[in-house]
Amino acid sequence: MIKFLKFLIFLIAVLFLLALFVAVWILVPLNTTEITEKTLIIPYEYNSARIRHLLEEEKIIRPGNIIFQLMTRTMKIDDRLQSGEYNFSSAENLLQIIDKLEKGKVVLHRITIPEGYQSKQIAGLLSDNEIADYEQLMELILEDNEFREGFLFPDTYTFPKNYGAYNVLKTMSDNFKNVINNHIDVEMEFPFGLDFHKVIILASIIEKEAQGKEDKPKIASVFYNRLKDRMMLQSCATVQYLLEKPREILTHEDLQIDSPFNTYLYYGLPPAPICNPGLDSILAAVYPAQEDFLYFVLGADGEHVFTRTYQEHLDNKP
Repeated sequence: MIKFLKFLIFLIAVLFLLALFVAVWILVPLNTTEITEKTLIIPYEYNSARIRHLLEEEKIIRPGNIIFQLMTRTMKIDDRLQSGEYNFSSAENLLQIIDKLEKGKVVLHRITIPEGYQSKQIAGLLSDNEIADYEQLMELILEDNEFREGFLFPDTYTFPKNYGAYNVLKTMSDNFKNVINNHIDVEMEFPFGLDFHKVIILASIIEKEAQGKEDKPKIASVFYNRLKDRMMLQSCATVQYLLEKPREILTHEDLQIDSPFNTYLYYGLPPAPICNPGLDSILAAVYPAQEDFLYFVLGADGEHVFTRTYQEHLDNKP
């Protein structure tokens, strides 16, 4: 009986020490005296074993850490560890690291899409920041009507690296819909009988022509007045859209480019937006100023001057 009690005490002690050892490996961080951080990319094709070895090589978890895989299998999350870019701290314990990988708490990059960016510029910005592939972005923009020019809302977004072309464009498209639904009834009666798509086309021209928020309703009124009077819109922005690189001053040859986007040659709105407008430009197209201006020009002071006659327009050119 005494021998059995001794053996039982010994067994309990061993189990206690084993439990303490496991607890230390799970709950005690690798280094708390000198806290460091490391950014690491977990490749898409890595399984839990390869993730474990990578974490060991990068000194994020202790070497020989078979407990890592025992835990992921016991928790039945062995196949739920997510790829991506992570920030790991030496102050994190094994449980926190596994939780981060399971929930996909990847690094998010703050990307600001400026108002008036063309879709190819958006694709370039996202590609430069390694958020999505440029060719894949452009392919979707050109082929999927949901992601067409004009309907990707310019805003500040947070994306993980390699988020993917569809995911990025879907986020921007959904944001566009949410913003519009919060400010405009797309079934309302728009000025000059335009439908919503044409309102966005006009908003994109306003975006490129305006110098500031205050200009936009007046510029919208000029374009509506010209449409009513059967005048060409004569927007330099629509010609700039046709050029590989924008020019400070358009040439006579530029104005003769034969394209439905050239509003110096073709009456009415171009067939599609020329950029992705912001909310102020869209609201200006929906609620233009009630003015009778037909012309505007950028004055010497850098502000637009609005006039009713062509002669006044010429007189105000710098």
